Amino acid sequence: MTDVFISHPTPFNKNQTDFLKLIDEKLEKHHLNPTNLGKNNWNYQKPLKPIKELIIKCKGAIIIGLERHHSFIGYDKEGASNRNDKVELVHKYTSTPWIQIEAGMAYQAGIPLLVLKEKKVFAEGILDPNNSDSYIFEFELEKNCKKLSSPMEKIIESWIHEIPI
Repeated sequence: MTDVFISHPTPFNKNQTDFLKLIDEKLEKHHLNPTNLGKNNWNYQKPLKPIKELIIKCKGAIIIGLERHHSFIGYDKEGASNRNDKVELVHKYTSTPWIQIEAGMAYQAGIPLLVLKEKKVFAEGILDPNNSDSYIFEFELEKNCKKLSSPMEKIIESWIHEIPI
């Protein structure tokens, strides 16, 4: 099996758990071994070094932006001198910052990168199509937790074909 790095928040509900299981099964059908620090690679060190060592051994990476945090109301640039710069954000969903770190490490390693973003998650960093070299595939979790949609299957398969085996 070929190792691929999979970055996502720790699932906290059934839909996320079921979705991630489907992703793992899809990869395993193609003889890919989804791995990350949390799955089976914990050690005594701080996480950056072990993550880097894992990514270097991997032939590809999937970054999955699932909801981790929900802010009911917040402000960007709240104290801005120009009032037009201040932005009120209502119901802002974000993922874990670890997907940003791990995506950057995978990008620097030069391995094929697939970015999947839950539709409601705020588009920033690697999840923002304006900032990313990668195509950002948006999906609705509820429509992909029992069975992966055909477009999701196709985007994963196109990424798999880029992995040097």
